[in-house]
Amino acid sequence: MVSDYQVVIIGAGVVGLAVARGLAEQGVNSVLIIEKEDAFGRGISSRNSEVIHSGIYYPPDSLKAKYCQLGREKLYSFCRENDIWHSRCGKLVAAQEGQENELQDLYENALANEIPELSLLDHKQVATVEPEISVASALFVGCTGIISAHELMAAFYRISEDGDHDIILKAQTMGVEPKGNSYSISVKGPGEASYKVTADWVVNAAGLYSDMVAEMVWGTDDINRPALHLVKGSYFKLAPSWRNRLQHLVYPLLDSTHDSLGIHISFDAGGDVKLGPSVEWLSERKEDYAVREEDSIFFYEEAKRYLPALKQEDLTPDFSGIRPKLVTNDDNYSDFYIRHEEDRSFPGWINLIGIDSPGLTAAIAIGETVASWIKES
Repeated sequence: MVSDYQVVIIGAGVVGLAVARGLAEQGVNSVLIIEKEDAFGRGISSRNSEVIHSGIYYPPDSLKAKYCQLGREKLYSFCRENDIWHSRCGKLVAAQEGQENELQDLYENALANEIPELSLLDHKQVATVEPEISVASALFVGCTGIISAHELMAAFYRISEDGDHDIILKAQTMGVEPKGNSYSISVKGPGEASYKVTADWVVNAAGLYSDMVAEMVWGTDDINRPALHLVKGSYFKLAPSWRNRLQHLVYPLLDSTHDSLGIHISFDAGGDVKLGPSVEWLSERKEDYAVREEDSIFFYEEAKRYLPALKQEDLTPDFSGIRPKLVTNDDNYSDFYIRHEEDRSFPGWINLIGIDSPGLTAAIAIGETVASWIKES
């Protein structure tokens, strides 16, 4: 029996759209994208720092290191070719007194990952590069940048459209059932209409819900199945007086006990500066994006350590996002889960789970990898 589509992609965030772009570039036209929101990119992909990451933090043998490295320069090239706003502004990883060894360790990890454009700076050099910052020393990473995530996703979407792909918005994936050499996907669409579509391949790019979508095929009895913990991160924007006062992203240097990159400084195309994200582990799967004004005290105290001119009244609640962290049994490192599940007896079933940072940077590389698996099958 012929399937309705060759490929169904569940999720129209930056990763799902990158897969669609990769398939369109490979000439795969029989594609359906299912998205639960009323437009693409409404979840993780639009609620982050919009940073093009270098890959300095990740273990050299990790998927995050691999796909960040593969994706970074592809992303810069794609932005240039498609007139997407971005800036290769570089970043400073700021170290306080007594953190010299940790900074050296980070530098050596960056070298192990073959990250280009690295420089260790002392206090005076930091002040020359970024006068608003006061720290003992810093690691300058020149290949880090920022991007308009919305413009990127819009470009992916246009390529998908040009490839004659279909998309269903405001549609919930209710179930995925293996049917011989294909899959039957149950969908509840707009107006509560329910129907089924079949596909030879299913790509699970469901973001915060990717582990739940995976369970639709695996069931819940497999103790080795990936599971997610959700982490909320809030952002505060700085007063207009800070606009264009900083030329580089600034990250604090954190020790290995932290599970984030800290309250860092980033900015957008207009030069507006924001601080974030915080880390709040969620006990339930609930998309609450409210930002508590009282949290400004914590943000102020964290940023004041390296931004001495900052005043608490400069901070205003901005937005928040939720990130999916993969739960691991063996260590504290949360890597990507990117697999064609053929070895689990599910040929044509591809899971993209726990794609948090640097997912935006890695998206093109992930999309091209998945597209090649499908095209070459």
